[in-house]
Amino acid sequence: MKTKTLKTKSLSGLQKLLFRSFSTNAPPGVLKDKLNPYTYAEAIVEAIHEPIVILDKSLTILSGNKAFYKTFKTTKKRTLGLNINNLTSKYPNLQELATRLDALTSQNTSFEEFELAYTSADFGDKTLLINAKRILLGKFATDFLLLGIEDITKRRLIERQKDDFVGYVTHELKTPITTITAFIQILQGYHVKTGDKKSQFLLSKVANQTERLTGLVNSFAKVYKAQTTKLELEKKKINLDKLVHEVVEAFQYTTTTHDLIIKGKLTQTVTADKERIHEVLINLIINAIKYSPNADKVIIKLAEKETEVIISVRDFGFGITKEEQKKVFERFFRVKDKTDNKIEGLGLGLYLVNEIIKQHKGKLWVKSDYGEGSTFSFSLPVKK
Repeated sequence: MKTKTLKTKSLSGLQKLLFRSFSTNAPPGVLKDKLNPYTYAEAIVEAIHEPIVILDKSLTILSGNKAFYKTFKTTKKRTLGLNINNLTSKYPNLQELATRLDALTSQNTSFEEFELAYTSADFGDKTLLINAKRILLGKFATDFLLLGIEDITKRRLIERQKDDFVGYVTHELKTPITTITAFIQILQGYHVKTGDKKSQFLLSKVANQTERLTGLVNSFAKVYKAQTTKLELEKKKINLDKLVHEVVEAFQYTTTTHDLIIKGKLTQTVTADKERIHEVLINLIINAIKYSPNADKVIIKLAEKETEVIISVRDFGFGITKEEQKKVFERFFRVKDKTDNKIEGLGLGLYLVNEIIKQHKGKLWVKSDYGEGSTFSFSLPVKK
């Protein structure tokens, strides 16, 4: 059987392959042996290039492929029959994984990109990305849990090194930029007194670009802080309805191209950092205007449920493709410009919005039909 490279997210495809093998490819009568489903599963999984593990309902390891044994420097003899629950005392970080897997045994569901960091004497610090799916083969009264594992230790190390570099550069740039700004202000004051209009004009251009550079450095600093430590939050009870109206009213004065329309009302207060949520609203409104240059309005919709409030910002621009929607909250990702306008930005705004909402225990999502605009929504929990 030819070796295949299967990304760990493709477990649904592997499930179909397993089921097809059980239902059509087995020789007549061979499925009378109750162990045969495992045998067939092993044969198929062995062809996968990435580490794959098969568990039974009790979370006991039934099988692993060669890639698994090679990656974790173990053997079938040492691995088969081990139960994930019994390993949690040695590796406490496995407890959350065991809890998630237990949930799969009673539901026809799956989970993706569960990140597991652990330390062992054999491997040192490791970071794994785990995807799991329940394989239902009811016709044969056989169910499996299929785990796809990816070692992302090196990737996370590189990301930390990049973050440290960004943190160092932004820190070192702040002092010279502050000095330049101070000297610009001194020169502007001097030329106002002398009445030198040309110098005033040129200095204003320098000041604008310095201000832009300051904004870029501050954006990088926020990303570094969000990535390496938790953002500092000053949570207080806030009237979110009032905050939305204040932000929209102030922003409307700065834009003549779009009408900002609020629909709905929030009656419940939330416990949140007012400045951070203000930042979230500003980012979403700026993006809505930026990516709908031919439209004339943005709709901000307010809704609430018993346990959460939801704010949505809808634009009527060119929309986001399904593929772009998967990456839109990643650092430095930018939606492709479908117009002749050169849309500026670093692709950091939505990443920061996502980090802020996550640290408020909320959710952020996007809905978009390509060519018909986008709606970015976030929810915040309401504590009774």
